[in-house]
Amino acid sequence: MNKSLSTDLSPAPPAPQRRVLVVDDDNHAVRILSDFLEARGFSAIPAFDGHEALTRFHDDGPFDAIILDVMMPGIDGLEVCRRVKATPSGQLTPVLLLSARSDTRSRVAGLYGGADDYMSKPVDLRELAARVDVLFRTRDRFHEIAARRGEDLDAAITDGLTGAVNGDYLLRRLSEEVSRSDRYSLPLSVLILDLQGLPEPEFDPTESLDTSVDETFAGPAHQLLESVGLAIKGALRNHDLFARLRRSRFAVVLPHTSRRSVQTVVDRLQQSVGLIPGDPSNPESTAAGLSFRVGVAELGPRMDAQTLLARAEPR
Repeated sequence: MNKSLSTDLSPAPPAPQRRVLVVDDDNHAVRILSDFLEARGFSAIPAFDGHEALTRFHDDGPFDAIILDVMMPGIDGLEVCRRVKATPSGQLTPVLLLSARSDTRSRVAGLYGGADDYMSKPVDLRELAARVDVLFRTRDRFHEIAARRGEDLDAAITDGLTGAVNGDYLLRRLSEEVSRSDRYSLPLSVLILDLQGLPEPEFDPTESLDTSVDETFAGPAHQLLESVGLAIKGALRNHDLFARLRRSRFAVVLPHTSRRSVQTVVDRLQQSVGLIPGDPSNPESTAAGLSFRVGVAELGPRMDAQTLLARAEPR
């Protein structure tokens, strides 16, 4: 048999498992829906009220779809849907609302609240399966379009060395997060990280020295900064924003995070950067001795993005 042909016929790697957030205050309903979805090969992540749903969405995401009961105590399904859709990742996450109310007014309210589909209870599981499949196809198309459009945008806003966004993009996104947090009374915190222990750069004489944040240099400093970027991103959640402001100064935007919860993030970041080896190409080498000098600020009344960043200045 032709070797190249046999290689072409090798099995493709399995597709990643679809993840569905299932939200209902009725434990029995959550169990039925979860068992049904998992029997179809999906991963069902349960939540039993609106608060838990938002926590799981922000901490355990991303999800391929959300099945969300409307009538729940505390934060109801419509409010959960609005808050999810107000986030960048939530805009591309399809939401299917379930409700005991089948009247037109309730359906319209749900769809205007940002839902992508609406079903009345009791739920026909065969119809639910068909609707979820449609939501997946729609999500996949949106992500394909967003990925094509995002390639050029990523190149324009991303620091090629660390993978962080630049300062201009940080200010735009932080302003959006400030507005969203004010609107929904959500906590928002910012970290400023000054990297300490980085060796002086060894400039490449063949390159221009007219640089700003993304300086052109070679040697240990270059390799360590790449490792620092990976360490920071690996210690953050998917929806946190990581920016590089200048050579060894970084900023992190932490949506839905109060100052009381920030220390856990700081400890995780310090631990990650402290483990970076002095020779990144040799994981067995001794640690480089890197650490962060950290400044923290939480959004307060009548603060804008610039003020919040200024309050986070390390002291």
